[in-house]
Amino acid sequence: MAEDGQKNLLRGSRNLAVSTLFCRILGFIREMLMASVLGGGLYMSAWVQALTLPNLFRRILGEGALGTALIPMIVHSMEQDGELRARERFSTIFLYLNILLCLITLVIALPAYFLGDMLPDGLWRLTAWLTPVVMPYCIFICSVGVLTCYANSMREYFLPSLAAILQNAVMIGALFLVTVHLYPERSILRLLALAIVLSGILELLLLLWIIKQKKMLPVWKKQVCSDMETIRSIVRLALPGIFAAAALQLSLVVDRLVAGWIGDHAPAALYFSERLVYLPIGIFAFAFGTVSLSEMSHAASKNDYKSLAGMYTFSLRNLLFVTIPIAVFMILFCEDLIRSVFMRGNFDLDDVRATAYAMFFYVPGIPLFAAYKVAVASFTARKDMITPFRVSLITVTLNIVLNFLLMGPLKQGGVALATVLTSLTGNLLLTWLLIRQLGTKDFQFAGLFLTIGKTLLGCLFAGAAARYAVTFLEDAQNSWQSIYRCGTGMIVFGFIFPGVTLLLRMPEARQFIVRIPGLRK
Repeated sequence: MAEDGQKNLLRGSRNLAVSTLFCRILGFIREMLMASVLGGGLYMSAWVQALTLPNLFRRILGEGALGTALIPMIVHSMEQDGELRARERFSTIFLYLNILLCLITLVIALPAYFLGDMLPDGLWRLTAWLTPVVMPYCIFICSVGVLTCYANSMREYFLPSLAAILQNAVMIGALFLVTVHLYPERSILRLLALAIVLSGILELLLLLWIIKQKKMLPVWKKQVCSDMETIRSIVRLALPGIFAAAALQLSLVVDRLVAGWIGDHAPAALYFSERLVYLPIGIFAFAFGTVSLSEMSHAASKNDYKSLAGMYTFSLRNLLFVTIPIAVFMILFCEDLIRSVFMRGNFDLDDVRATAYAMFFYVPGIPLFAAYKVAVASFTARKDMITPFRVSLITVTLNIVLNFLLMGPLKQGGVALATVLTSLTGNLLLTWLLIRQLGTKDFQFAGLFLTIGKTLLGCLFAGAAARYAVTFLEDAQNSWQSIYRCGTGMIVFGFIFPGVTLLLRMPEARQFIVRIPGLRK
């Protein structure tokens, strides 16, 4: 693998991870306030269910399938046809995407508006009442997603990642407003729905400004509207991914329905446990996956599959070095973490226990969820959308079957465990197929397995030391005591793990730890 490719990946991933970390911290403050205001019962579950459809389309038509197909298309177009042609092609895609999003919003919002009052009181009626208010958010957030991918194709990572900060800032402001004024719960939900739509508008304006600085703003002219060749090309590239993403989102919808059947607390418990689990995934998998896709696309455009294979295993090694210890720490301090973050206001001890139970089954999936994004990127970088689609059909079917098998004995924990087992299957299938397709011996899997083994050894020493350290502390009775326990465990774990991995001479340890200011040679 070319040395400059490694440097671009580490530099881009590090910068993107820093900005994403800041955004996720704000997101955590938002979730803490959300838990305090809405609790972990009916109203929080209704909020989660109402946002399911906008987030579904965001994952399919925003940064999801369409976005991942867009990056290699724009990269190849810029390198082969020039920036002007790439700009025109994106303009065509952006125009027709927004027309489609407006139609989707109307098709969903209008029936919910007219039919919501016909449903019996409870979770689903409250969800239908919220849906027409939040659906316009779908238009703005999907546009933000494709604009972000457009900027990533030009190797602009840091500034677009800041857009999500606006959403968190607006939502935090709205939550502070409702804590000052004691509104009824339904009024609180309506205010939060309006706030999330406003945040989508602000994010869109920021992304357009960033694209303007690159002098690549969408252009509106006759040939853009009539460029059906570009539409056919993006449909060919994105349609398998869209079907794959739609299948995955069908699995998510089934998860939500199953959770709703389990009880009013189950959707909220799964949501809050997901917030903790997807924090490291959102930071590191997003950063590595985004930059890996761009770098692997550049390698694929030159048919340099040796570099692509090396980039794949290099990304996985560094990603697993970060996410495995996070998963181990979160398993060891599961309930303390939930108490620290969410237990205040209307979020009581029963909500803590329900969330901790779901989270215990979710946490082992952190490295798997993170690795899956890189695995998919290795196919989309080569414009192969069919293979991930076929794998997704297998994994989605497996997930639905496992949901119904495990929901009875394990409740919301069964839903979480089904997701983890499905992700493991998807990773194994994609890696096996990638080896078969490329037929190269440059994957360096021996180094990958050595990284996993040494990382687990470091976690063993660090985890034992962290748990031993907190035995000298009182059992947690409130959020502040849990914060103290988590902080103590984190300091001990964070001191022992780097030391052990440096003693084991892990290159990933040097790449991450020695780059910390003050430790550079």
